[in-house]
Amino acid sequence: MSITSFLQKQYPAVQPVDDSVFDTAALVFTVESVFDAPRWAVWTALDDDHAWRWLPIPRTGVRYDSPARGAGVIREMGSVFAPLRVLWVERERFWRYEPQRRITFGVVSATWLQYLLVRQYAENMTFDDVGADRTKVAWTVAVTPRLPLRFATWFPPLWRVAYRIAGLGPLFRRRVAEVVRTGRPPGEIATNGRTATEPTARRVEEGAK
Repeated sequence: MSITSFLQKQYPAVQPVDDSVFDTAALVFTVESVFDAPRWAVWTALDDDHAWRWLPIPRTGVRYDSPARGAGVIREMGSVFAPLRVLWVERERFWRYEPQRRITFGVVSATWLQYLLVRQYAENMTFDDVGADRTKVAWTVAVTPRLPLRFATWFPPLWRVAYRIAGLGPLFRRRVAEVVRTGRPPGEIATNGRTATEPTARRVEEGAK
């Protein structure tokens, strides 16, 4: 096995990967933020192929196994673009996908870096209107670090600050504003070349493979 193959190998996360993670994880916290943008724009910014590229980490973003969206679909998140795929790539499975309303997903496997540091990880996001063209995002994270990072669970406020700034902060707000400028109306949100509707059973099955 080459060093590249070794570094890109996926190691399974601790099971189960479902709602029970939010009850059993060593640390569970929620970050809320309000955006001066319609719900469809905030949703699109977090769901399209440019999601998470605003993070200040080179070659970071998401890649989907198929064009499908929906429960059962798996995507890659992390440094998914060459040449940095040898660093941090996690595979996330969605078990809840309600367009423009709610998504829930968790890590089912990951490359060496995350495997060494994290036992379990899951996220739940809800999107709510709070006025004309204003949207509130509530982002709940459940994480159980492995021993090298276990001490980090003692500082929930630091986790909240980090997620608020890096995840929903100025760089993400800039991305939302960019989506608004494209003028895509509700019901025509492009997600990986498809409209954001519930996938058929066949598409869900294909996306889960």
